[in-house]
Amino acid sequence: MPSNGLPRREFIKRSLSLTGIAALAPGSAARLLAAPESLPDLVAVKGGDAYLAALKALELAGGIGRFAGKSGRVGILVNAPAWWKLPGSHASTDVVLAAIESCLKAGLKDIVFLQNPAPDFWGRSARSAAMPDVVKAIKPAGSSKVEVEVKGGLALKKAKVSRDWLEVDAVIDIPIAKDHAGTRFSGCLKNMMGACADDTNRFFHAGSGAKGEYDDVDFLSQCIADLGLVRKPSLCLADVTVVLGSNGPAGPGTLLRPGKVVAGADPVAVDAYGAGLLGRTPADITMLRKAAAHGLGRMDLAKLTVKDAAI
Repeated sequence: MPSNGLPRREFIKRSLSLTGIAALAPGSAARLLAAPESLPDLVAVKGGDAYLAALKALELAGGIGRFAGKSGRVGILVNAPAWWKLPGSHASTDVVLAAIESCLKAGLKDIVFLQNPAPDFWGRSARSAAMPDVVKAIKPAGSSKVEVEVKGGLALKKAKVSRDWLEVDAVIDIPIAKDHAGTRFSGCLKNMMGACADDTNRFFHAGSGAKGEYDDVDFLSQCIADLGLVRKPSLCLADVTVVLGSNGPAGPGTLLRPGKVVAGADPVAVDAYGAGLLGRTPADITMLRKAAAHGLGRMDLAKLTVKDAAI
């Protein structure tokens, strides 16, 4: 038996294989021995059906198991609370249906909302009635909140947040990319405020002594970036189908129709891509710069692998 521990026959077989590779044209051996092509950092799928676009985005991104694992409890944070009622102000029900269905098919059956959506949320899509098992699979949000220290936070030193947000094994962040009167853009990063208690969110808006909720955008942006230090999402699945291009976050405003669903693990990158679809320059959005400075992600999309597709 050779010194490497392989049986002699297997050792000779492998040695001959490598010799044959080495005899190929220059560079061929390196290509054959290289790892399989890596998965993209971001996937953006364009299509008229948000449900199908979301399913395709998840598939091209490597499957939901790549982000959420093969077992454990999954928390879904969707930007569709009761106070966002107008078109373009809330995430698509169809995108959420696609996420839950993908979790179930991957064997992830313990799924919980981290913030309950509007009471009429499921009724916003005719598809919900045809997918009762998917709708019933997700549990309502728990009410328990706990206070945590924000290690490294510059403006936000402590926060009261959902216990489920801290305890689930994976977090799927489903925002809608839209205009925002304060931060200029709302997406994955800002949606994480949905995991906070009301008094913590009030601090975001007025903790610096500002009189109005958007009077100190720098402080608000820093708090949002600081919150990301507590926990980053495992997966961002952003609805950029029909969105508010003005007068956000509530509207009514100009509706833009990029028609895309964007998937990735990097909330800064997904937000940077979404901001571009709204005609914003990511570097001009303070929230994104501060989050990138914290190491929460990258906003230079030219340095990332972005896969665009259509259905």
